[in-house]
Amino acid sequence: MSATAEEMSTIRSISPFRYPGGKAFLYKYLLEWLKSLPAGPRYYAEPFCGGAGAAVILLKLGAVDQLHLNDADPKVYSAWKFILDEPERFSEAILRTPVDLQTWHASRKIIESSSEPSFELGFATFFLNRTSRSGIVIGAGPIGGYDQRGKWKIDARFNRDALAERVRWLGTMRDRIQLTQEDALKFLARSTRRLAINQTLFFIDPPYITAGGRLYLNAMDEGKHIALSDMLQGGTLPHWVLTYDDHPLIRTLYSTQAVEDLAVTYSLQNKRKEREVLINNQAACAQSI
Repeated sequence: MSATAEEMSTIRSISPFRYPGGKAFLYKYLLEWLKSLPAGPRYYAEPFCGGAGAAVILLKLGAVDQLHLNDADPKVYSAWKFILDEPERFSEAILRTPVDLQTWHASRKIIESSSEPSFELGFATFFLNRTSRSGIVIGAGPIGGYDQRGKWKIDARFNRDALAERVRWLGTMRDRIQLTQEDALKFLARSTRRLAINQTLFFIDPPYITAGGRLYLNAMDEGKHIALSDMLQGGTLPHWVLTYDDHPLIRTLYSTQAVEDLAVTYSLQNKRKEREVLINNQAACAQSI
């Protein structure tokens, strides 16, 4: 079922999550890639799904038949699992949970002491994502500061009704969303056996090199960046799009691929644009970024 013209005005606000440098704005570019796949069912996979901003837009537009979302981090996985499996419970928690510093601190304690997937871990992750500066779950303070004297208060990004509606909609899409908690490289390797590879577009947005340890819950070392490059360029995945920070290592690893400059807006303390790159294994689609 495709989005109506009226829905298009808010199409970028479908994911219940906020992510610094999120790639939801690339949905038109990815849509063109999907259109270029062979006729038949179309699938879309993200090994580092995070907030899956682009993925859920493509699902809403009716551009894909099924999403395959993966995130190795138990916090992110828990949030997605219980949004998809218990949408009513999750949406009720959104509507009823006090959005204040007490809940913020309690949520921090949960994520610092939990490593196994659970509803409590998932909701705490979601709550911190919506109430912490720039959506950073670990390492950032609450919106408005600990004294709540900032211009924006802790509930500035917590629109209860809108967020609950997004969660309920995702619940209705459960049979079209596959969710896994695997190491990203293992997810890609296994995808060659469990997905229709020629009809699947992989969008890979890994932890970046420069700020990976600060912004991401599962940063990658240089060896893993090289292993990812080897896998993507090994010929087993015919359709993939990759985004990275513009780093010399990435320019070297993907020197034989189509590399385009990409300006991405971050909002960590002050909004700024960072230079990143978009890489694909074929000639770029005729769609402006």
